[in-house]
Amino acid sequence: METMEAVHQTEFRHRRLSGRPLVIIPLTMAGEAGAPLAAMVGTAKRDMTLLVVPQPRNRDQRFTFAADLGQIVMRYIDSYRQDRRGDGERSHYSDAPQILVPNHGGIKALADLGRMCRFRSTSGPYAVPDAVPEFGMWLTFLVDTAEQAGTSMLLPVTTMLSEHWATGQSTLEDQNLASLMAWIAPPDGLSVAQALADAENPDICPPAGPATSPEFDNRHLAPAIKRFDAAHTLSDPHELATAQAELRDLVAEQVKPTWRMMWTAISLLRSVPEAPRTAKRFERDRVSFTSYSDYRDTGGFPQRKRDTAIGAAQRLSRLERALADFEADMAFDDPFVLADRRSAGEAFAGTVEESEPGRMFTTAKNRRVPRPYVTLRTDDPVRLAAGTKLISPSMPAGHKAVIASVHPDGDTTLVTVEVTGGMGRARTPNPGTVPEPGQHLAYLPDPGWRPTPVFPASDHTPWTHSPGPDEPDTDSAVPEDAAAEEWGHED
Repeated sequence: METMEAVHQTEFRHRRLSGRPLVIIPLTMAGEAGAPLAAMVGTAKRDMTLLVVPQPRNRDQRFTFAADLGQIVMRYIDSYRQDRRGDGERSHYSDAPQILVPNHGGIKALADLGRMCRFRSTSGPYAVPDAVPEFGMWLTFLVDTAEQAGTSMLLPVTTMLSEHWATGQSTLEDQNLASLMAWIAPPDGLSVAQALADAENPDICPPAGPATSPEFDNRHLAPAIKRFDAAHTLSDPHELATAQAELRDLVAEQVKPTWRMMWTAISLLRSVPEAPRTAKRFERDRVSFTSYSDYRDTGGFPQRKRDTAIGAAQRLSRLERALADFEADMAFDDPFVLADRRSAGEAFAGTVEESEPGRMFTTAKNRRVPRPYVTLRTDDPVRLAAGTKLISPSMPAGHKAVIASVHPDGDTTLVTVEVTGGMGRARTPNPGTVPEPGQHLAYLPDPGWRPTPVFPASDHTPWTHSPGPDEPDTDSAVPEDAAAEEWGHED
């Protein structure tokens, strides 16, 4: 804030950035969250499609818009369902789609659109085009993955930028793409202060969505919609075409600045090197994408409107584990993030003072295994207890340890760790696998493997967590496979 310059808070970009992302900028009317107004969508800066709903309160026009947008998005998703590798249960697609939106509000707009579409019928009264329910189910799947830390299939660009750059504004203000970009890369010839002033002026830089500016709605959009309604009522083809063109031009003026800004932000993010462990997390994205694709190919049900008690517990467990893994991966890969963890006492670094590479331990099966002791002196505050399992970015892959003791020593702390893994299979540790005196290294907690929690069946939950009389229990109707277990269905 003092220098009015954005600064790096990570050395790497910890999110995957696809070589061909699909950018979607959704717009809704201010005060009408369930009424989509428009969307600009495309995979390149000069290859975009603008879809507009002339009357957002008209049900038929909303679903025509959803069908058109759904066809574009499903073509993009299907382009990743071509190359499949591996055999049997390990088979998965070689790549996965990535959809980028300006901010968290864009994800909320897609969530509303998915909920509006996924339960619609394609036959009978109020039928919708075939693409609508399929599009709604895929949108809901992508929105659900966006809740999970470390995934990259649906991301707000503001999150990617604010993870790497720190600004002098609040976290809430960082959700404004224009003001965030003003800090990171102000336009040529403008200071950050001038760029911020322009970013907050809706006449110069319209909002990045999902809602339009109320002033724009009152001054321009509402009168243009009224003229369209009047032309539609009169059934005058010329007047109707003129009103539609006027609406389209109005919306284009609102969304094009954000479209250009999105691709500028993507170029900035491409200049940041990708963190090493991002590829491993992308493997999980591909498995999840493949699993849901197979689920849909077998006629899987739409996602529930609301989680059951068991479903909510399973979701919370997955999110908690994903967050712990993502935070550990970031600290392992990135010295900037590790420094942040060290300052909070959640990790430590120091110099090895003593090492016992020949220490052995007898297991319960009377087998002798190496368990070296290593003592480090650190200036960091250490708030980790004895017994905490550790990993180290300073040591070869596979190195694991556990804290044996922590003793304050004046202004420093002596931490003794027991090396438990990464030494090879022989009774003598391989060279370089046990830290030596004088070596500087860092440790952080190991999120480790833990079994998936076992939850009770839905008919064994207490009455306080059972479905009410107007909310039938449908767990028993869900097909018994991994995909159905994760996504469930609506009765």
